[in-house]
Amino acid sequence: MRRNFDAMKRDGARHSARFWLQTAAIVLAVLNLAALYLYIDPPGGSRRQLLAEQQQIAEQTAAGRAKTLHLKGTAKKVQLGSSESSEFEAKYFLPQRAAYQDVIAEIQRMGSASGLTEREAAFTEQPIEGAPDLSLLNVVAAFRGTYDNLMHFFLEADHSPALLMIDAVQAAPRENSPQINTTIRFQAIVQTGSGKKGLP
Repeated sequence: MRRNFDAMKRDGARHSARFWLQTAAIVLAVLNLAALYLYIDPPGGSRRQLLAEQQQIAEQTAAGRAKTLHLKGTAKKVQLGSSESSEFEAKYFLPQRAAYQDVIAEIQRMGSASGLTEREAAFTEQPIEGAPDLSLLNVVAAFRGTYDNLMHFFLEADHSPALLMIDAVQAAPRENSPQINTTIRFQAIVQTGSGKKGLP
Protein backbone atom coordinates (compact mmCIF):
# COMPACT_ATOMS: atom_id res chain seq x y z
CA MET A 1 0.00 0.00 0.00
CA ARG A 2 2.84 2.29 0.84
CA ARG A 3 4.48 1.39 -2.47
CA ASN A 4 1.41 2.56 -4.32
CA PHE A 5 1.37 5.80 -2.39
CA ASP A 6 5.01 6.47 -3.19
CA ALA A 7 4.36 5.81 -6.88
CA MET A 8 1.45 8.22 -6.86
CA LYS A 9 3.58 10.81 -5.14
CA ARG A 10 6.31 10.47 -7.78
CA ASP A 11 3.76 10.67 -10.57
CA GLY A 12 2.31 13.89 -9.05
CA ALA A 13 5.74 15.45 -8.77
CA ARG A 14 6.50 14.61 -12.41
CA HIS A 15 3.17 16.09 -13.52
CA SER A 16 3.82 19.24 -11.50
CA ALA A 17 7.32 19.66 -12.90
CA ARG A 18 6.05 19.08 -16.46
CA PHE A 19 3.30 21.67 -15.91
CA TRP A 20 5.72 24.33 -14.73
CA LEU A 21 8.15 23.56 -17.54
CA GLN A 22 5.37 23.87 -20.10
CA THR A 23 4.16 27.10 -18.49
CA ALA A 24 7.71 28.52 -18.52
CA ALA A 25 8.13 27.51 -22.16
CA ILE A 26 4.86 29.19 -23.12
CA VAL A 27 5.80 32.36 -21.23
CA LEU A 28 9.22 32.43 -22.88
CA ALA A 29 7.63 31.90 -26.30
CA VAL A 30 5.18 34.76 -25.68
CA LEU A 31 7.98 37.03 -24.49
CA ASN A 32 10.11 36.10 -27.52
CA LEU A 33 7.21 36.81 -29.84
CA ALA A 34 6.62 40.16 -28.16
CA ALA A 35 10.32 41.05 -28.42
CA LEU A 36 10.38 39.99 -32.07
CA TYR A 37 7.32 42.14 -32.81
CA LEU A 38 8.83 45.14 -31.05
CA TYR A 39 12.07 44.62 -32.97
CA ILE A 40 10.37 44.33 -36.36
CA ASP A 41 7.73 47.04 -35.86
CA PRO A 42 8.51 49.17 -32.79
CA PRO A 43 5.77 51.64 -31.65
CA GLY A 44 7.81 54.72 -32.55
CA GLY A 45 8.91 53.37 -35.92
CA SER A 46 11.90 51.41 -37.11
CA ARG A 47 15.43 52.69 -36.78
CA ARG A 48 15.45 53.55 -40.49
CA GLN A 49 12.17 55.46 -40.15
CA LEU A 50 13.42 57.33 -37.11
CA LEU A 51 16.64 58.29 -38.92
CA ALA A 52 14.62 59.46 -41.93
CA GLU A 53 12.35 61.53 -39.69
CA GLN A 54 15.37 63.00 -37.92
CA GLN A 55 16.94 63.98 -41.24
CA GLN A 56 13.67 65.51 -42.42
CA ILE A 57 13.35 67.54 -39.21
CA ALA A 58 16.97 68.71 -39.57
CA GLU A 59 16.32 69.80 -43.17
CA GLN A 60 13.14 71.63 -42.16
CA THR A 61 15.00 73.36 -39.34
CA ALA A 62 17.79 74.43 -41.69
CA ALA A 63 15.25 75.70 -44.23
CA GLY A 64 13.44 77.62 -41.48
CA ARG A 65 16.69 79.24 -40.34
CA ALA A 66 17.60 80.18 -43.91
CA LYS A 67 14.14 81.71 -44.42
CA THR A 68 14.45 83.64 -41.17
CA LEU A 69 17.86 85.01 -42.19
CA HIS A 70 16.47 85.94 -45.62
CA LEU A 71 13.52 87.76 -44.03
CA LYS A 72 15.87 89.60 -41.65
CA GLY A 73 18.03 90.66 -44.61
CA THR A 74 14.97 91.81 -46.53
CA ALA A 75 13.71 93.77 -43.52
CA LYS A 76 17.09 95.50 -43.20
CA LYS A 77 17.06 96.38 -46.91
CA VAL A 78 13.52 97.76 -46.66
CA GLN A 79 14.49 99.81 -43.62
CA LEU A 80 17.62 101.10 -45.38
CA GLY A 81 15.64 101.89 -48.54
CA SER A 82 13.04 103.78 -46.52
CA SER A 83 15.74 105.75 -44.73
CA GLU A 84 17.56 106.58 -47.99
CA SER A 85 14.26 107.53 -49.64
CA SER A 86 13.48 109.94 -46.80
CA GLU A 87 16.97 111.45 -47.05
CA PHE A 88 16.62 111.82 -50.83
CA GLU A 89 13.25 113.54 -50.48
CA ALA A 90 14.55 115.85 -47.78
CA LYS A 91 17.54 116.82 -49.91
CA TYR A 92 16.06 117.12 -53.41
CA PHE A 93 12.28 117.66 -53.24
CA LEU A 94 11.47 121.35 -52.97
CA PRO A 95 8.82 122.70 -50.58
CA GLN A 96 6.05 124.41 -52.53
CA ARG A 97 6.34 127.71 -50.68
CA ALA A 98 9.98 128.18 -51.76
CA ALA A 99 10.16 126.18 -55.01
CA TYR A 100 9.79 129.02 -57.53
CA GLN A 101 12.19 131.31 -55.72
CA ASP A 102 14.79 128.58 -55.25
CA VAL A 103 14.61 127.38 -58.86
CA ILE A 104 14.93 130.93 -60.23
CA ALA A 105 17.88 131.61 -57.94
CA GLU A 106 19.65 128.37 -59.00
CA ILE A 107 19.08 129.00 -62.72
CA GLN A 108 20.41 132.55 -62.35
CA ARG A 109 23.43 131.28 -60.44
CA MET A 110 24.27 128.70 -63.14
CA GLY A 111 23.77 131.29 -65.90
CA SER A 112 26.01 133.81 -64.16
CA ALA A 113 28.70 131.19 -63.44
CA SER A 114 28.74 130.04 -67.08
CA GLY A 115 28.49 133.48 -68.71
CA LEU A 116 25.02 132.96 -70.23
CA THR A 117 22.61 135.87 -70.15
CA GLU A 118 19.09 134.96 -69.04
CA ARG A 119 16.36 136.64 -71.06
CA GLU A 120 13.00 135.35 -69.77
CA ALA A 121 11.47 132.33 -68.06
CA ALA A 122 8.01 130.74 -67.82
CA PHE A 123 6.72 128.37 -65.13
CA THR A 124 4.06 125.67 -65.16
CA GLU A 125 3.20 123.08 -62.52
CA GLN A 126 1.49 119.73 -63.05
CA PRO A 127 0.57 116.91 -60.66
CA ILE A 128 2.52 113.66 -60.65
CA GLU A 129 0.26 110.64 -61.12
CA GLY A 130 0.25 108.30 -58.15
CA ALA A 131 1.92 110.86 -55.85
CA PRO A 132 -0.76 113.21 -54.47
CA ASP A 133 1.77 115.18 -52.39
CA LEU A 134 4.17 115.79 -55.31
CA SER A 135 4.01 117.93 -58.43
CA LEU A 136 6.34 118.60 -61.35
CA LEU A 137 7.56 122.16 -61.83
CA ASN A 138 8.40 122.93 -65.47
CA VAL A 139 10.59 125.96 -66.19
CA VAL A 140 11.31 127.14 -69.72
CA ALA A 141 14.15 129.67 -69.71
CA ALA A 142 15.77 131.52 -72.62
CA PHE A 143 19.48 132.36 -72.64
CA ARG A 144 21.99 134.07 -74.87
CA GLY A 145 25.70 133.31 -75.03
CA THR A 146 28.42 131.41 -76.85
CA TYR A 147 28.65 127.68 -77.38
CA ASP A 148 31.37 127.51 -74.71
CA ASN A 149 29.08 129.36 -72.29
CA LEU A 150 26.37 126.78 -72.96
CA MET A 151 28.75 123.85 -72.35
CA HIS A 152 29.87 125.50 -69.12
CA PHE A 153 26.21 125.91 -68.15
CA PHE A 154 25.61 122.17 -68.63
CA LEU A 155 28.61 121.45 -66.42
CA GLU A 156 27.20 123.73 -63.74
CA ALA A 157 23.82 121.99 -64.02
CA ASP A 158 25.51 118.59 -63.66
CA HIS A 159 27.20 119.69 -60.42
CA SER A 160 24.23 121.60 -59.04
CA PRO A 161 23.20 120.68 -55.49
CA ALA A 162 19.57 120.84 -56.61
CA LEU A 163 17.68 118.10 -58.43
CA LEU A 164 17.07 120.43 -61.38
CA MET A 165 16.69 118.20 -64.43
CA ILE A 166 17.26 119.43 -67.99
CA ASP A 167 14.37 118.03 -70.02
CA ALA A 168 14.89 119.70 -73.43
CA VAL A 169 17.32 122.07 -75.14
CA GLN A 170 16.84 124.16 -78.30
CA ALA A 171 19.69 126.26 -79.68
CA ALA A 172 19.90 128.51 -82.76
CA PRO A 173 22.80 130.71 -83.91
CA ARG A 174 22.31 134.47 -84.09
CA GLU A 175 22.84 136.07 -87.45
CA ASN A 176 26.27 137.69 -87.85
CA SER A 177 27.19 136.85 -84.24
CA PRO A 178 29.21 134.16 -82.44
CA GLN A 179 26.43 133.92 -79.88
CA ILE A 180 23.49 131.53 -79.88
CA ASN A 181 19.95 131.79 -78.55
CA THR A 182 19.13 128.85 -76.31
CA THR A 183 15.88 127.70 -74.76
CA ILE A 184 16.19 125.15 -71.96
CA ARG A 185 13.36 123.32 -70.24
CA PHE A 186 14.05 122.41 -66.63
CA GLN A 187 12.04 120.20 -64.32
CA ALA A 188 12.01 120.04 -60.54
CA ILE A 189 9.94 118.02 -58.06
CA VAL A 190 7.83 120.04 -55.65
CA GLN A 191 6.48 118.63 -52.42
CA THR A 192 3.25 120.16 -51.19
CA GLY A 193 2.59 120.75 -47.51
CA SER A 194 6.28 120.40 -46.56
CA GLY A 195 8.04 122.34 -43.88
CA LYS A 196 11.48 121.73 -45.39
CA LYS A 197 13.98 124.41 -46.19
CA GLY A 198 14.90 125.43 -49.73
CA LEU A 199 17.83 124.31 -51.87
CA PRO A 200 20.97 123.20 -50.03
